[in-house]
Amino acid sequence: MNPLRLPKDLSSTEALGHLDRRASLLAQNVLHLVILPTEQCNFRCTYCYEDFALGRMSEGVSQGIRRLLQTRAPNLDRLTLSWFGGEPLAAYDRVEEIQGFAAHLGQSHPRLKLRGEITTNGYLLSQMRFEKLLSLGVKVFQISLDGPQEIHDQKRLRADGSGTFQRIWSHLQAISEVTGDFEVILRLHVDRENHLAMRKLLRQIAATFGKEPRFRLFIRKLSRLGGANDAQLPVLVGIDGEKIVRDLRSEAASLGLSLKEPEKGESICYASATNSFVIRSNGAISKCTVALTDSRNLLGRISQDGSLEIDADKLNGWARGLLSGNSEELRCPLQGLPQLALARPVAMAT
Repeated sequence: MNPLRLPKDLSSTEALGHLDRRASLLAQNVLHLVILPTEQCNFRCTYCYEDFALGRMSEGVSQGIRRLLQTRAPNLDRLTLSWFGGEPLAAYDRVEEIQGFAAHLGQSHPRLKLRGEITTNGYLLSQMRFEKLLSLGVKVFQISLDGPQEIHDQKRLRADGSGTFQRIWSHLQAISEVTGDFEVILRLHVDRENHLAMRKLLRQIAATFGKEPRFRLFIRKLSRLGGANDAQLPVLVGIDGEKIVRDLRSEAASLGLSLKEPEKGESICYASATNSFVIRSNGAISKCTVALTDSRNLLGRISQDGSLEIDADKLNGWARGLLSGNSEELRCPLQGLPQLALARPVAMAT
């Protein structure tokens, strides 16, 4: 096996830190699961790339995840459960069921550090649900806003075509009153149509949440990720787009808002890790939450008994950047990944 390579142009201390990070992505005492409890959604965002072909997670898949966690827990130091969808809160009971089981395991195994995080549109995130999830170890909540109400409601619509901003905003206000240690990441998608209106949204956020350090902004350009409307999306391109995002970040900082800063050093996608898996609502195992229909992204399945059947060749392909040190393979392991048939399934010990 090739040794892990140190990143270039870093001090020795920084390089060792990055080496430790890459080593942790291979570690057997760490497990990261991205769980899709449903792949249905109550929104129809104009830029969404998902096809909503799959529905709610069955009891058999949920049981398989819980048995996997139970088997692995005694030998884990870190367990991260990332909730994704569809809209994960459209299957809230599944989230509570599995997250609650993991929280119980954490109490039974004191060395196990549990981290829960959820990407949600916020429409179903009532204060009561928020407090329950917080009590079960979900500490990070990512919610998207695409401008002030008159802009947001044109882009992030409900499935029936109605607007969503006001209900999301009322939930954010209620959440800000909750005591406890948590982080709300407000993800702002910037494009050609909304970048001027984003300044109004920044002022609105500052007026309402400006003194709340638990609320942070993640400002990024809108991307084409393979959705049906990709060709029509008003994405920002080139240097001008980068400048618009930088200017918005500067304005947010001048308003006293907290920003989620990009990680320093090499960018490593979670999909590169050998201890990170996406478990879809039908029990299929993938690596990436974007390329859901790509055959390279189907590695195997989880069984009801908690065992994993994974194609070893495909897994090695996704993890190749950890050994090569190639920055592009680490940043997006799907790029340049060859097509392979699901030909070498390996029943992995759980």
